[in-house]
Amino acid sequence: MKLTQQLLVAMSFSVLLAGCQTSTTRQVNLDEYLQQFIGSSSSDIQKNLDFKALGYQTTKDVQSSDSMLSYTILRPLSIPMAGSNATVGTNAMGAPVIRYDTTAIPTYDINFNCKVTFILKDGIAQSIQYLGKAC
Repeated sequence: MKLTQQLLVAMSFSVLLAGCQTSTTRQVNLDEYLQQFIGSSSSDIQKNLDFKALGYQTTKDVQSSDSMLSYTILRPLSIPMAGSNATVGTNAMGAPVIRYDTTAIPTYDINFNCKVTFILKDGIAQSIQYLGKAC
């Protein structure tokens, strides 16, 4: 029985580690990418800025005024919860076997966001500000 508990703990730990891994690898640093737009006009930024190409999801609306241009990056995160997705049974030879129902793993969903704001002067980007836990 002790071996079964150890196997259950080890398998639960590996499932939790797999849940913490990110599924997308971003090739470009966000700040480095955005710095190229300093000195550009607001209209040029809106035409050429492509968060999707970097693997980021954004809201549809862009906030724009004479002094700023702001985008919101969304970062949804699903954290698997330990629990009832594992059962212990026996195989045909009577040895203990842990079975996982991988289709019904309960998760806790969190939506982080990052607000990227270009500070404008006379319609030209002067600096960038970041606000949010996902920046």
